[in-house]
Amino acid sequence: MTYIIITILILITIFLLIRLSIIDKKLKEIVNYTTELLNGNYTHRIIKKEKGNFAILIENLNTLAEKLEARRLDWEEKDILLDILFEGIKEGLVITKKDGEIIKFNNRIKEIFPMTPFQPKRTIQELFINKSFIEFSTSKPELGRIESLELDIPEMGKFFFISRFYVEKNQLIFYLFNDITDSKNLKRIKSEFITNLSHEIRTPLTAIKGYLEAIEEPDINKEDRKKFLKIVRENIERLTNIVSDLLLLSDIERQERKLKTEKIDLNGLAREVILLFRKTAENKGIQLEFSPSKIPEYYGDGFLLQQLLINLMSNAVRFTEKGRVEVSINFENGRFYIMVSDTGIGIPSDEIPRIFERFYTVDKSRSKTQGGTGLGLSIVKHIVQLHQGEIKVESKLREGSKFTVILPAIQSKSLHQ
Repeated sequence: MTYIIITILILITIFLLIRLSIIDKKLKEIVNYTTELLNGNYTHRIIKKEKGNFAILIENLNTLAEKLEARRLDWEEKDILLDILFEGIKEGLVITKKDGEIIKFNNRIKEIFPMTPFQPKRTIQELFINKSFIEFSTSKPELGRIESLELDIPEMGKFFFISRFYVEKNQLIFYLFNDITDSKNLKRIKSEFITNLSHEIRTPLTAIKGYLEAIEEPDINKEDRKKFLKIVRENIERLTNIVSDLLLLSDIERQERKLKTEKIDLNGLAREVILLFRKTAENKGIQLEFSPSKIPEYYGDGFLLQQLLINLMSNAVRFTEKGRVEVSINFENGRFYIMVSDTGIGIPSDEIPRIFERFYTVDKSRSKTQGGTGLGLSIVKHIVQLHQGEIKVESKLREGSKFTVILPAIQSKSLHQ
């Protein structure tokens, strides 16, 4: 009897040991499986068929892995979309912690500030040595409100509109840098344009009104009447020129404006324009020089190119008291070079960037006495841009100026087609 009991106990022990060994093996498989899940391998599965609680456990783990894999794919898709949106923003974007530590930024911010070393772990306050920005970025962010700052950085010649938004859930601050330099300059130019236009129109109108009142005086003599009528005519002509130039400039600037392209003999066009200024140049003792070179025909808008030459020649003759005005047209490496140079008063180097603005004149007193509208070079610039070209200016005070218009020949053919 005792022998039987011992035998049974031994068999039970052996059975339990075998069972525990099997359970331990299964537990090791489950441990390895969960380790794979923790390491991000959500595609791993336990395929062995089991019964009872182990079967339920394995099935639950496999279901969990499937859900984690689906969630991972969803996260990856969202991350890709987020990166596309992040980089697609035209403004510079910087994300910081609440204390200002940078954690993420887009490539646009590096383009806006190429000399600034944007790096994670640095604080945004280190990047801009600007009192206004430091005060703005270190102030306590307001929840649910977009805060903004307009920042002028003179050393860069830039204006920025900076916005920030605080996300309390993540304790993050989003900074958006919008370069508003162009709009600021446009606003300034617009304001100056309106001021200048008002002044340019008011001056001749005041003169016309004043001299007409003088002519109406009953005791005015014939000589004064003739003199005053001449002044009235000159001011009417000035008003007419301003209106004509404004209409031409407005027409050129229209987005739907299309070039009326045709074959043009630029040498012939230059000769025609020079004839218009021959008498004025002779009266001032200025020598007009033009040596035609062998060039191919150009495809472009003949009327606009004529206006271009007229305005360049007009400025050259007007601002030259002695010496010469020279015109040359050359063709080299698939480009036409139209050059108008003079030995006139020249342009100060700091004013050259502004000479193409409407109504901007270097010598305002001379412009008033000699009838310039201040619109000529603005018209020239727009005509050049319409022909896909560029214009360069070289000038020295009291030595003269040279304007070079460069027009691509290949582009002119495509315009014609």
